Amino acid sequence: MMPLEGYTVDYAEPDNGLVMQDAKYFFKAVREGDVVTFATNEENERHSWVQALYRATGQSHKPTPPVTATNKSSQGAGTAGQKDQQDADRSKKLGFDEYIQSDPCKFDHHDLFKTLQTATLDFRLSDPYCSLGWLSPGQSYVLEEYCSRYGVRGCLRHLYYLNDLLDRAEQGFMIDPQLLHYSYVFCASHVSGSRPDSSASTVTMEEKDRFNEIKERLRLFLEHQVTSFRFAFPFGRPEGALKATLSLLERVLTKDISAPISRDEIRFFIRKCLENAAYTNYTRVSDQAKIE
Repeated sequence: MMPLEGYTVDYAEPDNGLVMQDAKYFFKAVREGDVVTFATNEENERHSWVQALYRATGQSHKPTPPVTATNKSSQGAGTAGQKDQQDADRSKKLGFDEYIQSDPCKFDHHDLFKTLQTATLDFRLSDPYCSLGWLSPGQSYVLEEYCSRYGVRGCLRHLYYLNDLLDRAEQGFMIDPQLLHYSYVFCASHVSGSRPDSSASTVTMEEKDRFNEIKERLRLFLEHQVTSFRFAFPFGRPEGALKATLSLLERVLTKDISAPISRDEIRFFIRKCLENAAYTNYTRVSDQAKIE
């Protein structure tokens, strides 16, 4: 991070003393004799950076791109033919050429999106203070753009997300039950055909099978959470998490989304969990006190 206050940005001539791989186009930021030089390997990228910094600094001087920058930038970096060949091979070396030239219709975008979303969640969970499984606005935008551009089904997206969240929760990560609730209700309304917008939708067999699998797995996870409430929600923390878990449990136990589950069934299920919790706690206390 670099504060831009007081800096003036402008285009710069190539500096042969700087050792930078593939660096061809330069620009600089100056403030009271302090000069910071930047380099890019594409002229359009340099122009975009200069214009962005120009707007950010609010300077009165408007940078003007040099007319002969393209011709001069190749000096001191080998022959022009070699540099052109390096530029032509750059995308190939980085592995981009295969994707650029390929037909998007031949990719399994659901599988690619699943990999992308899993990696995004893992990166987000590396911050233990502000995540709880929620993605940042920028991450959500990227995933939504991918879904819109390549036709990833919304239900499958949430099913993949639920599966990843349950995996991380079983590994000991704290996951917000409201996030689980949101994704589960979306999938349940889609599979049951009772979407809030009353629009017609198609349910695939993969979605139905995955949903039933996730539902059973989620029920077992919530049962474990309620049974181990002393350790899953110590002193009622996080605030409201236990209440949200019970609300999600009521949804999961509902067989038909249009007909809510009876209170007696909920009480019976919770009573069974509390009995197991009492037995588990007694067993732990007995082991610690060495009581047969």
